[in-house]
Amino acid sequence: MECKACKIAHKTEEYMKCRICLGKYHCDCLGIKVKHFLKYTEEQKTSWTCPMCLNVTQRVRTKDNTPVRSRNMQALEDDSLNMSCDSFEPSAVITIPGPSVSSAVSSGPTVSNTEVTMENISALLDAKLNASRMEFMDSFRKVLKAEVRAMVKHELESTLKNLKDEFTATTDFMCDEQRSLKSDININADKIKNLDCNIEIQAVPEQKNENVLGLLKKLCDVIKLPLDDGKISACRRVAKHNATSSRPRNIVVTFASPRIRDMVLSASHRYVKAHPGRGLTSIDLEIPGETRKIFVTEHLSPEQKSLHAASRQTAKERGYKYVWIKYGQIYMRKDESAGAVLIKDMDSLNKLS
Repeated sequence: MECKACKIAHKTEEYMKCRICLGKYHCDCLGIKVKHFLKYTEEQKTSWTCPMCLNVTQRVRTKDNTPVRSRNMQALEDDSLNMSCDSFEPSAVITIPGPSVSSAVSSGPTVSNTEVTMENISALLDAKLNASRMEFMDSFRKVLKAEVRAMVKHELESTLKNLKDEFTATTDFMCDEQRSLKSDININADKIKNLDCNIEIQAVPEQKNENVLGLLKKLCDVIKLPLDDGKISACRRVAKHNATSSRPRNIVVTFASPRIRDMVLSASHRYVKAHPGRGLTSIDLEIPGETRKIFVTEHLSPEQKSLHAASRQTAKERGYKYVWIKYGQIYMRKDESAGAVLIKDMDSLNKLS
């Protein structure tokens, strides 16, 4: 019998025959001890498969010139009942295929055996996947960071531009409003300045071709305060505040200074006090017709005139005896013993008891 492994003919009955290729192997080449071989049953011998047919392990040249010996064959010495590799499990060791038995026998040097287990493969795959995942995450993080930075920058620039435009529009509007208010203040200041030099003569009967300047001079003579033309800047009748009123138009006189205006007002008040119940009348000015009372007051704005009229009406309703104007302010007094009340607006009138 010629051994398929060592190619040496032996006359012995101690050999194994492969059920597939029918090749015969010495027990020494297979690493099986004689005492174990003698214990094998006939069924185990007939069902045995050689390592070449199983192609499970790499054939390695050994010192005893038995290249088919391997760790799987060595296991046969430890387990006499497991002769074949039919019970090979997936978790068993997998070896990288090598050259054929004949080439292994003739090549001489031992071929190294590289073992790869499922755990090693799993660990290697995990390492590769982790490396790829980390690389992907780093790349994704960089791209995301760049996009977020660009997005935030764009939003900030857009927001700042909108705020700048709104602020510019607001400041322009405020500047326009400020200029408008400043102009209104200047106009009102001029009006107030002019009012400080004005008096208003009320209820003077109108006549055709009348001389209002002559009427003013006659009034000054009556109150014993004669004035020359240089102290009078203007004298004219003005339109009615209420066009439907039957009262004659008022005469507005502008003097050269507030001091002259105050002198005329003071003189007219003294004259009225000196003639209680009568005061100034149209007869004093030598105006023909029905006798009418004439009033000399400070020149008020339309708003102050309305408030003055409301104050006089309230005084009648609530028993206030005195209503007067001084330096553009309206005052009321209930009787001689009561204090003066400044009337600033309609709320002041409503608070009166």
